Amino acid sequence: MGEPGGRWQAPPIRDYGMIGDTRTAALTSRLGSIDWMCWPRFDSEPVFGRLIDGERGGCFEIAGEGVTRTERRYRDRSTVLETTWETGTGRATLVDAMAMGTDSPTVVRQLSCDAGSVGVRVLYDPRPGLPGTQDEAPIAVSVRPSVPLRPGVPVNLRLRQGEALSAVLTDRDHPVPADRARGFIDATDRWWRRWSRDIRSGEHYGEVLVRSLMNLRMLTYTPSGAPVAAPTTSLPEEVGGVRNWDYRFSWPRDASVGVAAFLAVGKNAEACAFVDWLVKCASREEAPIRVLYDLDGERSMPEREVGGVSGYHGSLPVRVGNLAEEQHQLDVYGWVIDALWNLVQGDEKLSREGRRTLAEYADFVVDNWQRPDAGLWEVRADPAHCVHSKVWAWIALDRAARTAAALGMSRRRAARWERERDLLAEDVRRHGFSAERGCYVRAYGSDELDSALLLLPLTGFDMDGGRERVAQTVGSIWKELGAGGPLLYRYPVGHDGLPGREGAFLPCSFWLLEGLLRLGRREEGLRLFEEVLGIANELLLLPEEIDPSTGAYLGNYPLALSQAGLVHAVTEVQRVLDG
Repeated sequence: MGEPGGRWQAPPIRDYGMIGDTRTAALTSRLGSIDWMCWPRFDSEPVFGRLIDGERGGCFEIAGEGVTRTERRYRDRSTVLETTWETGTGRATLVDAMAMGTDSPTVVRQLSCDAGSVGVRVLYDPRPGLPGTQDEAPIAVSVRPSVPLRPGVPVNLRLRQGEALSAVLTDRDHPVPADRARGFIDATDRWWRRWSRDIRSGEHYGEVLVRSLMNLRMLTYTPSGAPVAAPTTSLPEEVGGVRNWDYRFSWPRDASVGVAAFLAVGKNAEACAFVDWLVKCASREEAPIRVLYDLDGERSMPEREVGGVSGYHGSLPVRVGNLAEEQHQLDVYGWVIDALWNLVQGDEKLSREGRRTLAEYADFVVDNWQRPDAGLWEVRADPAHCVHSKVWAWIALDRAARTAAALGMSRRRAARWERERDLLAEDVRRHGFSAERGCYVRAYGSDELDSALLLLPLTGFDMDGGRERVAQTVGSIWKELGAGGPLLYRYPVGHDGLPGREGAFLPCSFWLLEGLLRLGRREEGLRLFEEVLGIANELLLLPEEIDPSTGAYLGNYPLALSQAGLVHAVTEVQRVLDG
């Protein structure tokens, strides 16, 4: 996509598809260009970075010329991506895949002319780093039939019906001939079909569930079991603004949501891998659990701003690293202990290290729940007594006590957790509920609302004696933080200390519809589910945020928390529809 004068401009975020091998991922546009890929891991430097560095970033184009119509799809129960172009002279299909089971990442691209003839532009332009440089890249490409391909120099050719162009991109020290492209594609197709074969997909929206789960699986770093929040950095929450963050790390909260998602469909091995990663993070830290880690479970790099990068549509600064790792977020303990409890409920064994982690985290919550914290949203402001954080501290103690009873852990220790859990609940009801507003609020002493409290119906907190309070909270949030249709803002616009404004946060839409279903508002919940499905692109890849005025995707993409949210929403809808 270009501007007058030939300057390249990034397509809309929703126009990108993803291929991945559970070590890294590549984003490829509807136009046939890979404009983002970190090598060889999600958190490595990009070799193709044009998505956020249109002036210096690299790309790998295999693009049809004169395209009049485009269709795009994943193969059934596979992550092999097919893009079909129609032109004035013919039709061609581009197949993109990242091979599974190889020693190093291997990108395979094959363009076949299905009818007539099609003009093709090929541009192989790796530029490692941010900003991209013309230094020697750590990758090599093989093309068949032989094309005089030089980095940064476009080549134009024409394919006729029955002809194909194949390219294999892999580690520079271990090049692979392009005539192996078809074999890689077929093997990858088989791998994903085998993996998805035993998913309990259910009767309703089964294919939606399977596809979102596969997208979530692509966002898992298999060598350690860590989920990556997103494979990108600095895609803006406001185009042209400063809300640009690096999400190429693992948040324990996201991992915990993923545990429940995989357990819900019978993918216990992936759930156990997430828990193993969480426990390893805990065993390496003497300090309280961190908000985020790198993919190996170590402390992440410090946040810094990168100069000389143009940004997605001029959205600056571009950041590497994430300052949130320095925050204290009390709710994380609830998410992690809830994940361990879900594993026990799923009849999976909890290792000795897992039990120790649970006990130490529960003890930490007992000693620290009265402290203010940064809250869920990583707002760069002073700590507060965030109600969502207190509720998830309650969950930490509640689930820890339940796990202790189920596994025969120390009764004396568990009794302490239960006593403190009840004190905490009473504290939240007294200080976190506004009698004037008739609902729970963002923080003690505040009259603001917080979309994180849409999770209340799913937690069990106050759902016995205070169901009406919970229902009123959900209704008030939907009314006051609603951004139209199923969309919601995380908190009152402009109340985060940053200039500009962000979009609607997509996971909140899943929390809302699930909350409505739990509260018995069946028709509204099901209607919102259909509306959220209408937001997804044809590949069911979901962003972090949506611009309510245009429907444009915003933020890092695709977001694991959104993909897991869709899985949870489908299972909740299935529960309701199955009676």
